[in-house]
Amino acid sequence: MNQLKRAGLMVLLLSAVLLLVVETVQAQDSGSITGAVYLDVNGDGRCFNTGVTGEGPVQGVTIEFVSSDEATVVTLTTAENGTYGLAAAGQSYWRVTAKPDATKYVVTSENPLYAPVLPETGLDQSGINFCVSQGTNAVIILPESGGAASSNGLVWVTAVFGLALIGVGVVLEVKRRLI
Repeated sequence: MNQLKRAGLMVLLLSAVLLLVVETVQAQDSGSITGAVYLDVNGDGRCFNTGVTGEGPVQGVTIEFVSSDEATVVTLTTAENGTYGLAAAGQSYWRVTAKPDATKYVVTSENPLYAPVLPETGLDQSGINFCVSQGTNAVIILPESGGAASSNGLVWVTAVFGLALIGVGVVLEVKRRLI
């Protein structure tokens, strides 16, 4: 009977340690997405580093971030200098969409843009910039097709380990009842 209690205690202790390790790894696996929104004076879809007079930052534009599994949706607003940033973005193939006030602006650049916050592509994505033009008389640039998101192997490892723990628990309970 003491061996059974000891084995159960070891399984519980191992589970607690594993949860701490998983939380630490997940915290290290986050990245960031940054960019800006600029005014597109001539409506050509290009608005930063163009040298065109008046093409400056736009404050108060809503930026929406949606994870590839669509389980996480975050909304931010651009600052005075037109910039925005999502810190601690989890690993995902994020869809970033500019949603300006439709009565004031129309997006002239590609919208949405995609930011892969993944180890293979880099956890910090910058330069996710949008152009907006005042009014509705603008050239709209259609988005290109994107790639598929990568799956996260850590989720599978955690699921398999969890099922193994459940299996060990069932076996121990059956043995306890037979004694």
